[in-house]
Amino acid sequence: MGSQATRLAAAARFPPGWTVRAETGAVVLALSGDWTLHSGLSGIPQAAAAEIELAPGHSLRIDTEAVTDWDSALPAFLLAMAERCRDQGWILDACSLPLNLRTVLKMADELSPPASARAPRPAPLLRRVGEHTLRHAGSVGEAVSLLGQVVLACGRLLQGKATYYRADAWLVLQAAGADALPIVGLVNVLVGAIIAFVGSVQLLQFGAGVLLADGVAIATVREMAAVITAVVLSGRTGAAFAAQLATMQGNEEIDALRVMGVPEVEFLVLPRVLALAVMTPLLYLYACALGIFGGFAVATGMLDLSLTAYLERTVGALNSDQFLLGASKSFVFGILVAMCGCYYGLRAGRNAAAVGEATTAAVVAGIVGVISVDAVFAVCAHALGI
Repeated sequence: MGSQATRLAAAARFPPGWTVRAETGAVVLALSGDWTLHSGLSGIPQAAAAEIELAPGHSLRIDTEAVTDWDSALPAFLLAMAERCRDQGWILDACSLPLNLRTVLKMADELSPPASARAPRPAPLLRRVGEHTLRHAGSVGEAVSLLGQVVLACGRLLQGKATYYRADAWLVLQAAGADALPIVGLVNVLVGAIIAFVGSVQLLQFGAGVLLADGVAIATVREMAAVITAVVLSGRTGAAFAAQLATMQGNEEIDALRVMGVPEVEFLVLPRVLALAVMTPLLYLYACALGIFGGFAVATGMLDLSLTAYLERTVGALNSDQFLLGASKSFVFGILVAMCGCYYGLRAGRNAAAVGEATTAAVVAGIVGVISVDAVFAVCAHALGI
């Protein structure tokens, strides 16, 4: 206790301090007093470091001539300043330090990892948000540009000047249409059955089971057939488009087309967009029939509805506006899914990982886009009274 009181008394006689003065191309940090653990250093090193303002490439010299006593607190402060100098790009001038302190700093510099190996400091939140926004704004501009090129390519197609292989276009049409029938049919049958099952449980409580056919028909034709078909095509055909074009990008096949003067939009994108634009409305009608059939299978099992009664209620609930709305949705969804797949495929990197990233991005963008556009259609249909 006596020795500790003596140290505290000594600390009171020589309190720690610092001064910062500027020189040509350098800043001098002069330390004074006792820099020990028992001299009341709390907050002083941070305050001293905060006063240093120096441009990158300039020198920071630390002067310890006025330091009367020090222990491990001073080397810890000097090591912290050395780390800050490395982060800020300053040059630490330790020539005026005692030999033992210079040795400590030299050893710490040799053992510290290089700047490239150290984890970078995270950027401020506002900067990250701004960079993310600008990056996505640029992507939107590129997507609109690609859509404009597709529209121009459609004009050339109508004039008979588009460059493409009819055999390849037929294969894409078959892959987007006939080959998708099994999965589209299965999913829509199950969705129709689920709608019917959930609806029957609720309608039976009110003795209105006969209205089940109306609900299944309207939900399937207006919403579920178009949306579910588009989601299935996004995960199946849109992903295939992205993977194919990304693989061609990695194999430099698209670069070869450009060198030969073949427009990649007409040769690769146009057939895929037209294939889904044509086949998605047809798949929608197929999905409507199977969705209603799935609802009928459940209705006959749970409500004992006859085929004649179910069909009469279904035909009475539907009209041409319902089918026109669903077909319009399907046409737009098909174009959207094809554009997402082609966009991310053409802008993929040139390695195997980039193919997977492009495929994932195409599926995610396609599904989110389908749901978003469906919401717009719902608002417009409500405003038009459909």
